[in-house]
Amino acid sequence: MTQTPPTSPPSTPASKRSAGAQMTMGAIIISAFLFAGKAAGYVKDMVIAGYFGGTAVSDAFYLNYNNIIFLLYARIEKLLRPTFLPQFVRQMKDSEQNAWRLFSVIANTHVLTMLLIVTLIEVFAGRIISTLWPNLAADPGHFRLAVAVLRIMAPALVLYSPSVMLELALHSYKQFTIPALADCLSRIGLLVALFVGVEFLWHPDNPNAIYAAAFGVLVAYPLRLLVQLPSLWSRLKGYALTLDMSTPGAKTVFALMPPVIVGLIFSSARGLADSIYADRIGEGIYTCLTFARKMTDAPLQILPLAVSFVVFPFLSQWAAEGAKDRLADALVSMTRAMAFLFVPATVALMVLSKVIISLMFEHGRFGPESTQLAAIALFCYALGMLAYSVEGSINHWYFALEDTRTPNYIGAAMAVLHILIGYLGVFIIARGTVADTITNLGAVQVGIAAIALALTISKTVKVVILYGLLLKHIGTIDKRRVYRFVAQVAFSTIVMAAVMWIALTVVHDPILAWTPPVGGKKMQMLLLLAIVGGGGTVAYVAAAAAVRIEELSTVWGHLTRKVRKRLER
Repeated sequence: MTQTPPTSPPSTPASKRSAGAQMTMGAIIISAFLFAGKAAGYVKDMVIAGYFGGTAVSDAFYLNYNNIIFLLYARIEKLLRPTFLPQFVRQMKDSEQNAWRLFSVIANTHVLTMLLIVTLIEVFAGRIISTLWPNLAADPGHFRLAVAVLRIMAPALVLYSPSVMLELALHSYKQFTIPALADCLSRIGLLVALFVGVEFLWHPDNPNAIYAAAFGVLVAYPLRLLVQLPSLWSRLKGYALTLDMSTPGAKTVFALMPPVIVGLIFSSARGLADSIYADRIGEGIYTCLTFARKMTDAPLQILPLAVSFVVFPFLSQWAAEGAKDRLADALVSMTRAMAFLFVPATVALMVLSKVIISLMFEHGRFGPESTQLAAIALFCYALGMLAYSVEGSINHWYFALEDTRTPNYIGAAMAVLHILIGYLGVFIIARGTVADTITNLGAVQVGIAAIALALTISKTVKVVILYGLLLKHIGTIDKRRVYRFVAQVAFSTIVMAAVMWIALTVVHDPILAWTPPVGGKKMQMLLLLAIVGGGGTVAYVAAAAAVRIEELSTVWGHLTRKVRKRLER
């Protein structure tokens, strides 16, 4: 239950500016490192696409990595952030020693759990793969490859997953640089290991070269913990080898976990269902879905993720103080910023879906057919960009209010909706009346679109429900300003969409008919992206300026002040 004082303590303009400055700087720092880490991740995906294409070999890596290794890390992070971090902040208000005693109990439980999970993965790797992805396991060579990849990567979890404890502790101290740097270095390390392994240990034509990616995870991902350790070294003197549940805050952390666990179980089931559906559709489909999702995740896992990380310690503090006015103002500001950026991003990704996939991944063994499938998935994923961008942050408003039930139970219900939509599309529509009237490739397209749309629809419904319920527990929101902003963004986006569509229609055929001196099709796609995307961006900014969207005025005013100060110097 949420317990907050009946009235909010007064907040001075100075305190608001201080918190705002800290959040802004933290978001900028995290965004910069997230950008570098994501860039390394996308280069890694491009390398895998070129070496292995959309085949069972790439599926062997992505199915294991996305649905077991990274899934476990991400789910544990989502379990601990809403339950441990607010309690750690509350304990520090009373005693730093109590806070680190709490850290010890949770961290020790975490490590022991991971040791057990890794042991089970190593023992039952073959059974896991044959149960979840029987089509992949049907080929003995692919089965052996997938089992080996999973067993190589699994031990990394012993250090990789507990790194989230250090990250949450640093975030509680309002320190954001080192955790972001650690994540960035681990991703760069994986890229380096992949390239060295494929080029110098295995030949690119050897399917076993995918082991390089697995060893990259094993070697590079523990860096996430090791890089953060020095920053907390002096404070880790409060760490103890204890599982004492009488530690202040420990019972509260575990009491908050059941709703989160329910949500995570259903969320994990959603991801596994997607992998099972993709396995049933055909070889390489899961890789195409992965590449498409990477393109929507690219912007989402930079600024929105940074904002959600940075704002959470402040929300926890304001919720503890009963500052409902700050909670309301922060929610409106966050939502407006995300809408200003990601509503036009939705249109851009939809219009340029095939161009983007071709530019990023179409080379080597990843051919035009795979590009077409990935582009369909990207088009469908893009429809949910705004919902994806605010989901993580809005969850933190509930968690700061010590309500883990509402977002997780609603998330569980939406995961069921996701699974049902995917099943309907893959096993009924694609194989039923639609498949009877179109080619086999058409049925595959219907199936991959259904999987992507399942996420878009379920996430959008979830976010709408969460907003509606949250408004009852925070301060008053000026609805007139909200409606005006919606109209401004809608107008600006329509102008942008029209410009992009016209530009694409005019320049598409001439550019594809042009033979570039270097780069071939990559250069053609890059030019298309620059002309159409650039024209759309200019149109959106111009329209936003014409209707005086506040976010644009704020950014422009900040930049002009910076330039003026530098010129005066």
